[in-house]
Amino acid sequence: MIDADGHVWEPEWVWEQYLDPAFRDRRPRLVRDNRGTTRYMLEGRLIPPGEGIGEWAPEGIQEATTHRDGGFDPKLRLVDMDTEGIDVAVLYGSFGLALWQAQDRELATALCRAYNDWLTDYCSADPARLKGIPALPLADMDAALAEARRAVVDQGMVALNVLSNTLNRPAHKGHLDPVFALAQELDVPVTFHAGGGGFAESRLDCYAMSHTIAFPFDIMYGMTCVLCGGVMERFPELRVAFLEAGCGFLPYFLERLDEHFHKRPGEMPVPRPPSEYVEQGRVWVSCEPDESAIEWVVDRLGAERVIYASDYPHWDAEFPDSVNKIRDRDTLSEAAKSAILGDNAAKLFRL
Repeated sequence: MIDADGHVWEPEWVWEQYLDPAFRDRRPRLVRDNRGTTRYMLEGRLIPPGEGIGEWAPEGIQEATTHRDGGFDPKLRLVDMDTEGIDVAVLYGSFGLALWQAQDRELATALCRAYNDWLTDYCSADPARLKGIPALPLADMDAALAEARRAVVDQGMVALNVLSNTLNRPAHKGHLDPVFALAQELDVPVTFHAGGGGFAESRLDCYAMSHTIAFPFDIMYGMTCVLCGGVMERFPELRVAFLEAGCGFLPYFLERLDEHFHKRPGEMPVPRPPSEYVEQGRVWVSCEPDESAIEWVVDRLGAERVIYASDYPHWDAEFPDSVNKIRDRDTLSEAAKSAILGDNAAKLFRL
C-alpha cells in the first residue's frame, strides 16, 4: 500500500531550528489574524488569507491542515500508517507548497532548504516508509535546480513538485523545462500538486466554493499545458502525476482535449492526440478514496492510470478508512485494487 500524496505540517519551530541564521529574523511566523484564526505570516503577508478574495480555511490554517499529530511527528504518523495499512507514504508540504512565493529570492531559497532539511529528518524515522518531496525556489531556477539535485541525490527524495500556476506562466512555455530535464536525468517524476496559490483561489471569497473548484481547475490547466503543449515530446522519458483533484474528470477531459486536437489541426504543438501520452504509461492521476467515479475511470482508461492518495492529515482526509474505501469495493477487481493502492505508485516513484 503506497500513499502517493500525504502531507506534513510545518510547525513554527521548523524555521527557528532549521533556517539559516542569516534569515532567521525574517522567518515565517504562525500568527492569529483579526478573527483569531491561525495564518502564517511571510514578508508581511498572511498566507493564506482568512477572509475576502482568496479566503482559505476559516477555522485556521493549522486547524484545517493538521487533524492528526502525525503531520509533524513521524513516529505518530507511522502508527497511523499501520492503522490504515499503508506501507509507504510520499509526503508533500502544507505551507511548504507556498514557499516558492517568497518575493525575496534568497529568502525563498533559504526557506526551501530549511524545509527540505527538516523533512529529511522527519523521514529519517523510517526512510524505507517515509519518502519526501522537496520544496523548490522556482523563481530562481539556478537555485531551484541545485536544491532539487541535493534533495534527490543527497536526501533521497523521490519527485520534483511544481504547481500548475508556478510564476503565473503556462507550464509548456519553457520556464519549467530545466526542472523537467533534471527530473528526466535523475529518473524521478514531476508532480503537479493543486493548491498553494492557484489561479482559481484568487477569484472567490468563499472557502468551500474556492476549494471545490481550485484543485480540479488548476490540475486541468496544468494537464492541458503538459499534454497539449509539447512537454511530453521534448522530454520523452518524463513521468508526470497530477494530484489532489480526483480522477473522475480524466476520461471526460482527455476526450475534450482530443476533440480539439482533431477538429482544430495544427494549433496544438504536438504530433499526436493528448490521450496517447496517457496511454504510453507516463501519466498518472490520484483518486479520492471515496470517489464514486473510480470504477468509471478504470473501465474507460484502465486501472494503470490511477494512484491512491490519503491527503493525511488534512481536514478532508478519510483517516482511518481511506485504504478500506478502495479495498472493500466489490466493484473493482483485485488486480485493479492492487494497481491503484500500490503498483502504480511504485512505477511512478520507482519505489
